[in-house]
Amino acid sequence: MPRFPIRKEPSSQDDGILRGTISKSDYTHITKVLRFGTGDRITVFDAESVEYEGIIMDISSETITIRVQNTRQLETEPELELNLFQAILKANRMDGIISQATQLGVSEIFPVISERTQVRSTSKVKRWNKIALESTKQCRRAVPPVVSQPVDFKSAFRVRGESEIKIILYENKNELLRDYMRSMNGQVNSISIFIGPEGGFSQREITLAEKSGYTALSLGKRILRAETASVVSLALLQSRFGDI
Repeated sequence: MPRFPIRKEPSSQDDGILRGTISKSDYTHITKVLRFGTGDRITVFDAESVEYEGIIMDISSETITIRVQNTRQLETEPELELNLFQAILKANRMDGIISQATQLGVSEIFPVISERTQVRSTSKVKRWNKIALESTKQCRRAVPPVVSQPVDFKSAFRVRGESEIKIILYENKNELLRDYMRSMNGQVNSISIFIGPEGGFSQREITLAEKSGYTALSLGKRILRAETASVVSLALLQSRFGDI
């Protein structure tokens, strides 16, 4: 069953009745696409990772009232803080990265403008945040990762500088991400990773990253597309330090 985010009204859940705000797009989806109305069963979730199943009592373009039948505390939000610094890709390739990164438990996404980034400016941040929200609904997360405004490569190193592990992918390095992770002992709570554009990062950028405390690593002998590298590296990191 589709799930919808709700912003609960203060003290809204009295006598099993839940009231809250929904977006206009969700209202349209609920009433026009799914054709739900009074008396139909629906599932909603809030920012505290609580999911509610119940019956619609009333719905408007801004609010919904539900008679709650079941509640559950979701445990789908990742404990690992995983920050993705992704060089902006051409066309709609970023859309797929945003969606898959959300499913893989990324905490925040920073579009980066690097030397070889062919897209130097974008008006797609609102679109990307909407994609993150839609993926959050699908994968049973409760809090979508925020997609920030684009940041230039040099300035990006001042963001999340407190991360315990800081990685930048570079195909010309011999040390593999796989081996680097195996060498790490103990629990890691926060990671930041930089992934390049279609043409990769320049040697000058890698040097700057290493001076900023980042470790340059490779994913192996084959050159992966940027969007593939994102999915592979995030999955590897979540498998070693997170919840996959």
